Amino acid sequence: MKPEFIVTHTLQKEIIYVGDPMCAWCFGFAPVLDALMTKFKGEIPFRFIMGGLRVDNPTPITDELKPMLLKNWAGVTRTTDQPINGHLLADVPDFLYDSGPASRAFVAVRTLDETLALPYYKALHHAFYMEMRDITDPLILRELATGVGIDASLFSPLMDAQSTHEETRADFELAITYNAQAFPALVLKEGKRASILNQGYKPLSALSWVIDEWAAGTLPTSEITPALLIFGRAS
Repeated sequence: MKPEFIVTHTLQKEIIYVGDPMCAWCFGFAPVLDALMTKFKGEIPFRFIMGGLRVDNPTPITDELKPMLLKNWAGVTRTTDQPINGHLLADVPDFLYDSGPASRAFVAVRTLDETLALPYYKALHHAFYMEMRDITDPLILRELATGVGIDASLFSPLMDAQSTHEETRADFELAITYNAQAFPALVLKEGKRASILNQGYKPLSALSWVIDEWAAGTLPTSEITPALLIFGRAS
């Protein structure tokens, strides 16, 4: 029997997106997310939390690791048509793959203005994967925040605040509660019940029909499982 998670928030249905600013497959998933948000706009709200891809064990991008990472990024581009520029890996010796600072920056922006959280998340992805900017740098994180409309004088102290560290850690722990072990992940939540739909990238066609049936009430939250995306619904 698959795990079903009991959580406490609102009674309405919502879709919880779990991702990371330095997750290539999350970057590739952006068009799918946009399509889902457009389709269910006004019907099902989306909420965004950070999953903590590389936070407790930041990884130096050594010369040995670079070819494997570039190969993975090329796979993302082939699958999703989202181009990735890998120059940073050649230009910055021993770049540290640490998504903690960008995750805290996201939480700070979400705290200041929740409506700007997703635009900021997209700005982080674009800066890293398209412009190959170092989104572990606090100055770059602040610049990106002001670019989406956040006051720099509010952002910087909040990003470094203990409360933001704690809220970011709470995001990571919530992702674990939802069993989000690969990103991006979508969690379908209804009242106190929540079930994870996908672990990692899936195309729109694989996800849309499940959410359609769940939104219509013909597919109970308790029956949501990643296996639906492989085997379909039992007759």
